Amino acid sequence: MEKEYSKEFDVIFEEKDKNIHVSEKNQIFEADKTKKVVPEELQEINSHREIISKIAYLIGVKKIFFEYDNQSPQLEIFEELEQNKDARIIRNLCILRTTIERNFKFIKDAMKYEFKTLNTIGNKYIKEAITNLRDDDIDIVKYNKQKLSQYIIDINRLIAGHIFYCKNLFPDWIVWDYIKDLFLMPNGYTEKGTKAAMELYYPNVNKYPYKMYINWKNPKDEGNILYNDKKFLELLYQRNGDVFKDVSRVSDISSESKLNIKEFIQNGKIVDAICDCENSDPYMLASVFNNMKDSLTAKINKIILVDDQNTVKAWNIFDQLVTEIEIEHISTERVTKEKSLVDIVLTAKTCKEHYVNHVDSFILISSDSDFWGLINTLPDVEFLIFAEKEKFGHKMREIVESANIHYSYIENFYSGEVDIRRRVLLMEFRKAIEANIAFNVNDIFQKISNETRVNLSEKELEQFYNCYVKPMKIILNEDGGLNLELGNQK
Repeated sequence: MEKEYSKEFDVIFEEKDKNIHVSEKNQIFEADKTKKVVPEELQEINSHREIISKIAYLIGVKKIFFEYDNQSPQLEIFEELEQNKDARIIRNLCILRTTIERNFKFIKDAMKYEFKTLNTIGNKYIKEAITNLRDDDIDIVKYNKQKLSQYIIDINRLIAGHIFYCKNLFPDWIVWDYIKDLFLMPNGYTEKGTKAAMELYYPNVNKYPYKMYINWKNPKDEGNILYNDKKFLELLYQRNGDVFKDVSRVSDISSESKLNIKEFIQNGKIVDAICDCENSDPYMLASVFNNMKDSLTAKINKIILVDDQNTVKAWNIFDQLVTEIEIEHISTERVTKEKSLVDIVLTAKTCKEHYVNHVDSFILISSDSDFWGLINTLPDVEFLIFAEKEKFGHKMREIVESANIHYSYIENFYSGEVDIRRRVLLMEFRKAIEANIAFNVNDIFQKISNETRVNLSEKELEQFYNCYVKPMKIILNEDGGLNLELGNQK
């Protein structure tokens, strides 16, 4: 009887797995239905898949899905995380949790009527996960009579206790709490909470990534949320009432666009980049040039920044962000509060560079359609436009496309490992702090020792200084104030 029941039980699992496998496979290759295809759009993005590959591994997605080449999690990341004990523990706990939730009634009946324990159920995924966890010093199986819902609670506790150790797998520019919460079942330490999670998950299983359970509130039909890093992070932040803005971290322009940019720079005799600072983002632009190949930056004569008093402060330190290309700053004053002269000065500077300095190719960095007049009146000059997508209107796109002028959206360039925004914040914060605490501790100590007339010898004062002053720390309190903590005082 036991053998016959086990055989039937395995068939049920296998049939369910086959259906799941086919559906999940389709999920990988399906079009991203949340995006509208714009016919005139030239900016096809190559989105990265490092983040979604790590999420897929941790939540327990089968290895077979890492082996597809077309828009799937990356096999090299699977193999990398297989060497990480903390990642393996979370993966196997998630596999156990999802498998139990998918087959709760079957497992519960087997434990109740056949006196099975979790490791004798006869399901290969459960067996493998239990074995792998034991290899990593975690034994989930209880041999006394334990309710199946209690296993889910135990698993939830273990996941909550171990997920923090996976924090270093993700870059610090992603909000860790958003990632962490994906693994934490709401109210998951109670039977009521586990039941509520199962009631949400089971009827909506097709809306979960590869049908693996995660804490995905109010699941919707959004295609494969692990399609690529850009889509996943945008949805993740949206679910948390936030907006993911750092798109350049997880995407890059298409190979075709890269080739066009490379050919434009290489074919120009003298190439200048000229920027309308009122209509450009300094951080995104710095990322563009910092991640450009040396052979291309060497061909760019200089970057001309046409700025005015009301633009972002970061333009003033742009030459500290981009060091491989000469930077020329042109600062304009306003005739009136409302009227900027940047457009006029930029136009005049472009003409001067062409007619006086014989520049034949310009990378025009602006999203302003007013510069079409400039482009149109210099027929012997080649132009390449770097613009921001939200500011670059449909009409302007049609005009430059009809003139066979290539354009690229600067937010789509991969920003690489150089975190420009955080670098500027740190740079300016350090400057501001140092300006506000510009004092010499030695001078202060000498002044105080004279004023207090404590009548200590030079050696005694030196000992006091070394004991209490040298080890002092500045502590930041919760209100943002600074407290001074001197050396050990007894």
